[in-house]
Amino acid sequence: MKLSSLWIIVIAFIFPDADAQEFSQTIKGKIVDQSTQLPLFGASVLVMETDPALGAITDTEGYYSIANVPLGRYDIRFSYVGYEVVVMREVLVSSGKEVVLNVGLKESIQKLEQVEIKAQTNKNEAINSMATISAGQLNMEEANRFAGGFDDPARLVSAFAGVTSSVGSNGIVIRGNSPKGLLWRMEGVQISNPNHFADYISLGGGAVTALSSQTLGASDFFTGAFPAEFGNALSGVFDMNLRSGNQDKREHTFQASLIGIDLASEGPFKKGKSSTYLFNYRYSTLGLLSPILPEEMGKLSYQDLSFKIDFPARNGVFSVWGIGAYDFQGKEAVQDPAKWKDNEDREEFKARLNMGALGVNYKKVIGKSTYMRTTLAVTENSLVWKQKRFDSSLFMQPIRDVEDYRWKYSVSAMINHKFSARHTNRTGVILNRIMYDLDINYAEGYGNPLKTYISEEKGSELLQFYSQSKIHLNRNVVANVGLHSQYFTLNGNHTLEPRLGLSWNFNPRQALSLAYGMHSQLELLQFYFVEQNTPNGIIQPNKNLDFNKAHHFVVAYENQLKENLNLTIETYYQKLFDIPVVPGSHVSTININEIWDFNDSLVNQGTGENIGLDITLERYLNQGLYYMLTASFFDSKYTGGDGIKRNTKYNRGYVVNVLAGKEWKTGKKDQNLLNANIRLTHMGGRRIIPVDTYETLIREEIILDISRAYEQQLEDAPILSASFNLRINKRNHASVWSFHIINALGHKEFQEFEYNAEERKINKVEDLLIIPNIGYKIEF
Repeated sequence: MKLSSLWIIVIAFIFPDADAQEFSQTIKGKIVDQSTQLPLFGASVLVMETDPALGAITDTEGYYSIANVPLGRYDIRFSYVGYEVVVMREVLVSSGKEVVLNVGLKESIQKLEQVEIKAQTNKNEAINSMATISAGQLNMEEANRFAGGFDDPARLVSAFAGVTSSVGSNGIVIRGNSPKGLLWRMEGVQISNPNHFADYISLGGGAVTALSSQTLGASDFFTGAFPAEFGNALSGVFDMNLRSGNQDKREHTFQASLIGIDLASEGPFKKGKSSTYLFNYRYSTLGLLSPILPEEMGKLSYQDLSFKIDFPARNGVFSVWGIGAYDFQGKEAVQDPAKWKDNEDREEFKARLNMGALGVNYKKVIGKSTYMRTTLAVTENSLVWKQKRFDSSLFMQPIRDVEDYRWKYSVSAMINHKFSARHTNRTGVILNRIMYDLDINYAEGYGNPLKTYISEEKGSELLQFYSQSKIHLNRNVVANVGLHSQYFTLNGNHTLEPRLGLSWNFNPRQALSLAYGMHSQLELLQFYFVEQNTPNGIIQPNKNLDFNKAHHFVVAYENQLKENLNLTIETYYQKLFDIPVVPGSHVSTININEIWDFNDSLVNQGTGENIGLDITLERYLNQGLYYMLTASFFDSKYTGGDGIKRNTKYNRGYVVNVLAGKEWKTGKKDQNLLNANIRLTHMGGRRIIPVDTYETLIREEIILDISRAYEQQLEDAPILSASFNLRINKRNHASVWSFHIINALGHKEFQEFEYNAEERKINKVEDLLIIPNIGYKIEF
């Protein structure tokens, strides 16, 4: 093919509509008072930088609609007399779907004649009005666009200051804490870890999210000192909401990529009626990626479903929502002994995992100052895992037999009352009935019979209460004060957790904030029911374990350097206490990454400390360019049951992220968008327990030097990710071609040490995991 012919094909691909007409789309939504959820009649909406100006005024129900908006990106301005102005930035208007923007405005505490129009400039400000500090809002469009995002909210937040993660798992390490310290919350109730292969690959994480960017609405992410309504969390909170379907028009999305297919749909059940539906289904086999995945992974497949149905009622809305995931991993043993290279060739295993949540919400406005929300939900997760190994006689010997079933019934009730423009209170209760059927068996040493570690089938309750108030002390100082309490009926342990936040806007562009919170979290259920054989029979030594607890202290400074450039600096100190540890040992639940062979006694005598500095410099997308620099410098220490202070396994010391992207308009009428995005992450290496070389060579098996636990730090980890997206707009649909890659530099992640008996050599087992994805999506 001649070079000129090749260029003609490329140009035709990028500029497919030589004679395209100019397309447009509708922007619509609802505007309410943020504190009362009452609709605001007569509020103004303006699409900025349009000529002639495009805008609308809300009706008596707070709804607005702006038709014939040309395609592109816009800042949208929302205003109402006596309320603070909000500007939503970087809003993408495409031909595939209508744009729905629902906004809550804050009432100004100033007299109307003194109200100074001031736009909200931090696009990542948390949705939760009680948030003071260490909080940000997630934008699902960014999860699709950002390099390394991979349509996965957990991987997206790994670019936030204070967060570290890895290539092989999307577990979220916040400020040196274990990933299991994170609270996952959906529609106001705690749910199980919503990742595929959750807590199987690593505690608190998984391989890829079971959440869909097609159904997730705007959500909040907290990295410390979070508000009083959040409990049973030690490190942070992922507070997620499912968006509602389009009330006026049915819209659909189909996506196919190397990792699977997605199908989504939304709209009214009946045109002209208010009841709506929204769902997304995904299926993946990972078959096309198998040539580049490590052999020991075997066969992998997963699927997930998420949905939300809304039924408006008088002064309220009923919603039915759900999420579900099913995973499978299996590997056959090598049948020919002559081909055995290591023990993994002898082994076979099968693992099946389920995760699900189903809930009903009722949200009702009461009078002019109050609204309430009630949620009934059931959540579940399970793991069935069988692992065997050929012995020298070619008989399969069991190694592991796990059947772990857990489910929970939850009732959450919250009432929010606005006493005045200066004072709003939110009070609620959460009742959880936790059910479990646990049967965990493990062979201690090769060739030994299975031993029962846990066998329990009962139920317990976790009761939670909270109350919090947001108080404007004056026009520039805001206080958030609250209390959270928990009670665990299994052993009668309880907590009282005060929370306090103060924010001072000492000039229009700068703010200083500080926050304190005491936080507590139950340990994983498996720890409570560990069984041990004694001369007096079977005992459960850990049944009376108390909550893990932590004090969080945070000070933050924020400066809007320019209209689209924001600087945030946060420094923090966290004191962890009552952490379960093994007496006389280095072992602490802070560092435990898998629980399926754990059988030790624990006591709440461990401690921990995290101290650090987080910096974020972000230029919002403007004139086709954005960038974000985040840097975190931290030190994470713990004290085990032996009283020795050590590094935690998560003490990498630092992490720096550089993200940047450029977007170009293409096509004859500039109606298509092409963007290129890059992200470089550079962080300190993982902490591991070094090998005792002398003992290993004598005993010819890996012996770790426990006396030097987590002293050894691996090499620094550079992770390069990139993404390219081409959006082509047609009259009634839009299509997106994309290419994403994670770990383009081929950084290898350490797994374990392995002893080579033939060469009398200690080897590092490392995984090289480069994750590419080519996809096509159509919205219509």
